[in-house]
Amino acid sequence: MQNTDCTNIREQYTEYQENTLPPEIRAKVDTHLASCSSCNEIFRELNRVIRTLHNLPSLQASAHFTSSLLTRIETDKQLGTWQKIYHSSYTKVAGYAIAAGLIVAIGINILIDPISPLQPNGRSDFAGEQSSQIQTEESLAVVTDSASNVSADTLTQQNIPINPQNQSMQLVSGKK
Repeated sequence: MQNTDCTNIREQYTEYQENTLPPEIRAKVDTHLASCSSCNEIFRELNRVIRTLHNLPSLQASAHFTSSLLTRIETDKQLGTWQKIYHSSYTKVAGYAIAAGLIVAIGINILIDPISPLQPNGRSDFAGEQSSQIQTEESLAVVTDSASNVSADTLTQQNIPINPQNQSMQLVSGKK
């Protein structure tokens, strides 16, 4: 755990290195560095990093770098808001994210509610849904509507065969 003296000494590193500290403060830093191995190690490591950075080769920009940069800045200033949005890398990332989200949503939908052909027995894979093969002879049901003056809904079944050759159907109203 470092104390307040160590914090103050470490804050003085740049001025100490550049030799811009007043003599009395520089003497305090020297005294502290002689007695504190932790601060001494930090100063040595920072000196090593600075030497390494100074030894890196310098980079030279091309002769037309400045003029092409200024031209690019002017071009960007003239773009409209929608053009800036369209050309930004965030738009591409957002587009990919939306596409991925749609693919995941479709995949989840297919897993939850698969679309499959009816099974040979007339049943489908949908939850609670059934379909039955049409038989040649069915019964006709008559329903009375609750909106009529009947006290309760009723459903009566009449066993009247439907002639498959005649293929006609009669609509029945619930009102009598």
